[in-house]
Amino acid sequence: MDHKQLLSKLIEIKSFSGEETNIRSFIAGWYAERGIDSLIQGDNLIVHFEGLDRSKAFIFNSHMDTVSPGDKPWRSDPWIALKKDNKLIGLGASDMKSGLAASMLLAEKLNNLGKPPVDMWFTYVVKEEEDGSGTDSFINWFVKKGYTRKYQDLAAIFTEPTDLKEVEHGHRGNYFILAKAEGPSGHASRPHELKGVTAVRTMINFADSLQESIVEWDKEFPSKFFRPAITVGEMTSIIANARGVVEKDKNGAKKVVIKPDSPNKFADTCRATFDVRTTPESHKFIYKRVNALGKKLGIKISLLYPAAPAGFTDPSEKIVQIAKSTMGKRKLTVSLGSADLGFVAQKNIKAVILGPGQKRQCHKGNEYCFPEQIPQAVEVYQAIVEAWAK
Repeated sequence: MDHKQLLSKLIEIKSFSGEETNIRSFIAGWYAERGIDSLIQGDNLIVHFEGLDRSKAFIFNSHMDTVSPGDKPWRSDPWIALKKDNKLIGLGASDMKSGLAASMLLAEKLNNLGKPPVDMWFTYVVKEEEDGSGTDSFINWFVKKGYTRKYQDLAAIFTEPTDLKEVEHGHRGNYFILAKAEGPSGHASRPHELKGVTAVRTMINFADSLQESIVEWDKEFPSKFFRPAITVGEMTSIIANARGVVEKDKNGAKKVVIKPDSPNKFADTCRATFDVRTTPESHKFIYKRVNALGKKLGIKISLLYPAAPAGFTDPSEKIVQIAKSTMGKRKLTVSLGSADLGFVAQKNIKAVILGPGQKRQCHKGNEYCFPEQIPQAVEVYQAIVEAWAK
C-alpha cells in the first residue's frame, strides 16, 4: 500500500470527533499486518518502539478526527478520494489524514530499519477538533506511567498541516463559550410594551460589549509572537424562538432541522456561542473576565468544552531549530488557531507543528492536499529525529 492508497483509505473512513473507533481499528490492523504491536490508551491508539538510546524519546502526535463536511454540497463525495491533477480531494485530506499517513509510514520505515536512535512514540488521538481530550488523556497517562521522569530529553512533532514550509512553535488557547440570555416574551406586534428588553437584544448588547472589552484586554497582554493577541468569534451560533424538527434526507436518514417557531413572538431565551482565543500570557485570566461581563449584563456564561490551553515553544529550543533547518529552510510561525501542542507544553515537553497538507484547506468544502508531500514528510521527519538524537 503506497502513500496515495493509504491516504485514500483513511479518507474513506468517517471519523468525526467522538466517532473515531473505525479509523482506530483500521490503523491498528494496518500495524498488525506489518508485525507491529499497538495498544489502546483510553480512546487513543499508541505505537511504541524502543530505541538505541533509552534515555531520550520522540513523540509524533496525529489526530484521527475530522470536522463535518458542512451543509453546502461538495462537488464530489467527501468520503471518496478524488484525484484531480496533482491534488487529492476528500474530507480530512489536509486536516489531517495526510499527517496520519506520514506518521504511519514513518513508523513502518523505522521499524524496517531496525531500532531507531531513541525511543519513539506514535500517538493517534481523538477529539482534537472538539476539546483536545485525546492528547490530554495521553499526556496524563504518559506522566502517570513515569515516562517524563525516565527520559532525560523529550521532544514532539504534531503532524498538523503546514505545507511542510512552516514550523509552528506556538498556538493560541481557546474558550468555546455558551451564553444564555433570558427576557420577557410577548407579541411581536407590540415591541413598545417590552421597551426593547428582550433576550435577543440582551445577547446583542453582550456581544457588542465583549467585542469592545476584547480590544482593551488585547492591549493589556501584548505579545511578541501573537498579533492580534486575543480575539473573539462573535455568535458563531445563535438560537432563539426555534425548535428542532426531525426530517429525512434524500437517502432516508433522519436529521434534526432547526426551524423558526412562532415568528410573531419575542423569544424568552436566547443562546449563542462565542469562540475566544487567547495567548499563553492571557489564557488564565480571560474566562474570568468574560464571566464577570456576563454577570454584569444579565448573561449566564458556561463552557461548551473544557478550555484548551495555549501552547508555546521558545524558538531557541533544539527541536525548533532542527525542524527549521533540516532538509531545507522553513519559516517559523505561530498559529492564530488552537491545537493540541499546549497539552504537552504544560508538561514541559518541547514541541512543534509540522506536517503535509495545506493549512488554509482546513475545515473547507472540497478540501484537498498534495499527496506527494507525504513521502517528503517521512524523509523530513526521519532526518529531524536523527539530528535531534545526536
